[in-house]
Amino acid sequence: MDYKKQGFSIVDLFLESEIKNLENTLLDLLKMQAKKIRINVSENDNLDSLCSKIQNIYPKALDEVFGMFRNSSVGHKLASNNLLQEYSMKFLETTNPVIISGPSFFINIKSNKTRKYTWHSEQNWYPKRRNFLNVWCPIIYNRPENESMAMLIGSQNKDWFYFSEYTGYDGNFDPSANVQYEIPDNFIKDYTEVIPKVDKGQAIFFDGRLVHRSVNTQFEHPVYTIVFRAFDYTNDLTLSSNWADIPYNRQSLGFPNINID
Repeated sequence: MDYKKQGFSIVDLFLESEIKNLENTLLDLLKMQAKKIRINVSENDNLDSLCSKIQNIYPKALDEVFGMFRNSSVGHKLASNNLLQEYSMKFLETTNPVIISGPSFFINIKSNKTRKYTWHSEQNWYPKRRNFLNVWCPIIYNRPENESMAMLIGSQNKDWFYFSEYTGYDGNFDPSANVQYEIPDNFIKDYTEVIPKVDKGQAIFFDGRLVHRSVNTQFEHPVYTIVFRAFDYTNDLTLSSNWADIPYNRQSLGFPNINID
């Protein structure tokens, strides 16, 4: 698949053994978290049942598992995958080592909109970074067509500087939902939407400017994704090591904490 033309490419990234280690670590973390909030954990409980139980009782406890997994030894090992580095350097067209952020962990639960994103470009989240890409990896389950993520082909050729900032999904205010840096529909109506088929162990490498969104899954069980971002810092106009450093709040590197009329 032509990365430059399409803005994304699907490649084989992780071995089955790596996915299995990931699954076992997640299961252990979920069992631990479930017991803390007094959920009875049985031998028959799996990732799907534990995620659903924790979500129903205390969604914040489920969110905290994401950070635990990211900082686990398995999470660090996945971020050190040689193919992840090699493909990132290839698509970023750099010979410099890239900076890897992740894995971030996402769960998509049918009829639940708390953790979903509307149309946006990662460029809005990382405005100081000039050359980076995203890596989207389904785990546990294969994703048939229309069950992965939606992307707008051609949108990677544009810089996205404007967005609507609010908390919620589909226009509904929800303080428990993700903050959206949404690109209004009238700016993206001329692009072609695709939702490709992706198997577990594979990854979608896609341009940091490519506009994309979550899909409303039709699976009855939760579906799981890990996400990385790969940054080439060579031409960035900042000394900051923080890939998420943003200028919007004027708390960036080197800017004094003062009020300006």
